Amino acid sequence: MEKTKGKKSEFIMIILLVIAIAVMCGFIVKKKLSEQGKNANIFENSKLVLYEGPKSLKDATEEDLKATSEVMRDFSLMHCMDTTVTVNGYDCYVYDTNVNHSRTWSNSYYPSISRTPITYFDFEGAAEIKVTVPGRELESVKISPVSYGIEPQIDLETSTITFTITEPDNYTLTFNGTPDRALHIFANPIETDIPDANDENVVYIGPGEWNIEAIVLEEGQTLYLSGGAVVHGVVNGNNTKNVTVKGRGIIDGSHYEGWKGKTAYVPLKFDNCENVTLEDIIVLNANAWVCQAYCSENGVIDGLRIISPRPNGDGISLQSCQNYEVKNCFVRSWDDSLVVKNYVGSSKDIYFHDTQLWTDFAQSMELGYETNKGSLNNVSMTNVTFENITVLNNFHKPVVSVHNADDALVSDILFKNIIVEDNRVGSGDASTMPYLIDINIAQSSNWSTTKERGTISNVTIENMQVLSGNFPKSRINGFDAEHKAENITIKNLSILGEDIKDFEGGKFEINQDTTANLVIE
Repeated sequence: MEKTKGKKSEFIMIILLVIAIAVMCGFIVKKKLSEQGKNANIFENSKLVLYEGPKSLKDATEEDLKATSEVMRDFSLMHCMDTTVTVNGYDCYVYDTNVNHSRTWSNSYYPSISRTPITYFDFEGAAEIKVTVPGRELESVKISPVSYGIEPQIDLETSTITFTITEPDNYTLTFNGTPDRALHIFANPIETDIPDANDENVVYIGPGEWNIEAIVLEEGQTLYLSGGAVVHGVVNGNNTKNVTVKGRGIIDGSHYEGWKGKTAYVPLKFDNCENVTLEDIIVLNANAWVCQAYCSENGVIDGLRIISPRPNGDGISLQSCQNYEVKNCFVRSWDDSLVVKNYVGSSKDIYFHDTQLWTDFAQSMELGYETNKGSLNNVSMTNVTFENITVLNNFHKPVVSVHNADDALVSDILFKNIIVEDNRVGSGDASTMPYLIDINIAQSSNWSTTKERGTISNVTIENMQVLSGNFPKSRINGFDAEHKAENITIKNLSILGEDIKDFEGGKFEINQDTTANLVIE
């Protein structure tokens, strides 16, 4: 009897265990089905707009991908053939454009130029992106901005990366820890408020490849570049107001010869203008700097995407401008990415925010060096803010720099919420300025115009993080006892996981005789 009772007890325990496992499995299956349902629902409610590139663009060959000077291979914008992208199962057109991985200035103006793929689309809801790079052995894939925390699925056998995004933004895929052939994805919101092509104040350019020497906008005009349009040319506004450039298209400068210190064909150039709005377009392969506002006011630059590979390829340059807002942009440049200068008069009330930078050469966020190129009296540079800026890569000179090489008064400058994903300051020929942060009144400079020097005051750097890379020095210097760098405050600086609580811990070089009221906390 005892043995029988024991067997019954064991049998009951087994049945209870089986029931418990079944219930748990049912819960897990139900949870998974619920998650799948939610995901399916996300995609069911999604919208997607794709843009076919011009059929006239050449398919890029292995020969076209060689890293060499632009006179040694075809420099044209092309159709990418070694990287494929699908969005929610649909093929997305991929362009092959030029980038510059050299970190040394080329006196011939012909540095070695490489190539990289880019693509763009509009969506709402969710977008499942599949990127295939046949023949490339994938060891790692980084998706920036890393703040999204996107961890892709990687199929090593097919060299395919799969991930989902729900926010329109600019995304960059870096493979195997190298910038070579990084993929830039410009994921736009669904386009609204498209101008009427029949409106007499609208210059409407449809899909296709267009050779247009120059488009000069007059008061009240809007230039609209359709998705799928590639325009080889420049867009200018001079002494005008209330003009807009917008759309999903591309302005490409690859057909121009490089600047070489002679003729600059600036893709977006607005001099002595009021109320200029630039929205969403992509600018590639400028022969020099890319977007210039000169002696202009009340401007908005929203969602501009820039990749510039050539010498003097500054991204967005505001020169003696007032009341400008730059937001939601992506700038990859082979010179300063965002820069404020004084050419003829003062700069005031300039706000850069929510923007991504990739600085292949020179500085990411730069004030100066030219602070009074016009040699005028009482010139200043005041109330300039850089906020919510993500620097994907910086390879050369400072990430944050305030430089006064003339006699201007530079004051009330704020850098706030700056994330540097990978810092490589000091690469190449940057030995004269291997600083992460550089606040300096220049003793002498190639960019100086005035003999006298000015001051730098009231600069705040708040919530700056360097996530990976190296730990370079920083510098704070004035000129002399009368021309100081003073009232400089640094709050919440973190470098490679280390909270910097004093200047020594941050590797700051400080000239005590030419600085005053320096605080780090």
